[in-house]
Amino acid sequence: MESDESSLCGDSNSESNYLDEVPQTYMNPGQQNTDQRTDGGTVQETDQGKKLFSWRKKPFETPECTFKGQSVTPPDDLFTPLEYFRKSITPEMLDSLKEQTNLYSVQKSDHHNNINTTVKELEILIGIYLRMGLCQLPGNRAYWENDTRCPIVADNMSRNGFQTLLTTLHFTDNTDHSNRQVEDKCWKIRPWLDMFRKQCLDITPEEYNSVDKQIVSFRGTRSPIRQYVKGKPHPWGLKIWACCSSSGILCDFVVYEDGTGKKTVLGMGSDTEVKLCETLPSNQNYKVFADNFFSSAPLVLKLLERQIYFVGTLRSNRLAGCMLEDDKSLAKRGRGSVDARVEKGESMVIVKWYDNKSVTLISSYCATEPQGKADKAFVEVNRSHIVKEYNTFMGG
Repeated sequence: MESDESSLCGDSNSESNYLDEVPQTYMNPGQQNTDQRTDGGTVQETDQGKKLFSWRKKPFETPECTFKGQSVTPPDDLFTPLEYFRKSITPEMLDSLKEQTNLYSVQKSDHHNNINTTVKELEILIGIYLRMGLCQLPGNRAYWENDTRCPIVADNMSRNGFQTLLTTLHFTDNTDHSNRQVEDKCWKIRPWLDMFRKQCLDITPEEYNSVDKQIVSFRGTRSPIRQYVKGKPHPWGLKIWACCSSSGILCDFVVYEDGTGKKTVLGMGSDTEVKLCETLPSNQNYKVFADNFFSSAPLVLKLLERQIYFVGTLRSNRLAGCMLEDDKSLAKRGRGSVDARVEKGESMVIVKWYDNKSVTLISSYCATEPQGKADKAFVEVNRSHIVKEYNTFMGG
């Protein structure tokens, strides 16, 4: 989730299969008529003549967006690793996991044998998995073999006990049909997901937050929500839409379930952004950052209804009728050149900035000023304020 000038400039259509998520009113040229204004702006109209957005070339006046929310300060004394663990995985979650695991062991066994696992054993199991993530070996058995033995793993649980517990680990009762929701592909872990999300929502959000996708590495073949995302360090895995604070703390998340067939209002990306921002307090001037998968002009207006300000990169098919200088014109002016248009209601601005390539951004609280310098390859390049803000806070 890192962002810098070079990656920002290359931020384009990384998931082109989702281009049809935006309502055609905003992206289908056959249904729109974009006219040039005499004052350098543009007006976007539908076939019915209804004006949607009007853009003008003028300075963007920064709104009064001083943060009014609860300030987050580091604790006087740092928590121990176990205390941090308890804040995410509660005793209630472990008790539920113990009950469902023991229940499944009885249902699975021909002789109805109960493995009678305990909360302590489950905590050791989770700890072992965390340790395996830090000290990776070719397979689970390697942690107990003589040549590759890992004492912190092998001394706390036997290999057979580890394998047995893994095969019976369960989060919900399979025989209770009330748990099976046809549209919910995560129903087998839904109770734990809901409890874990509740712990995330208890965290006080910071002023600056970013929304992006996360990939949980997973190569198993039986998951109905497994995804392949080309170009990622771990392309096979489970996709999660996540809202993180600028310090990297997970505040909210939604598991992506492909093929749900649900209709969206603003498009899947923008609707996901709105959903993740619903847990941010209204009228407190929170700032949210996202990449071009989520960004759109209607999204900016939707968030402004709750006084949440937005900055994000923007795809060329979501300009909402805004006519900007082409890349050749900006290239002639040199690196650091910029062009901007302000919406008639002065609620947002679209900025096109040229470095090695051009990048387009949309914002409701910052634009080109104040200009700064971006040091790259020992060359000073003029950098618009909106680019600085995006690179600073995107990637939590």
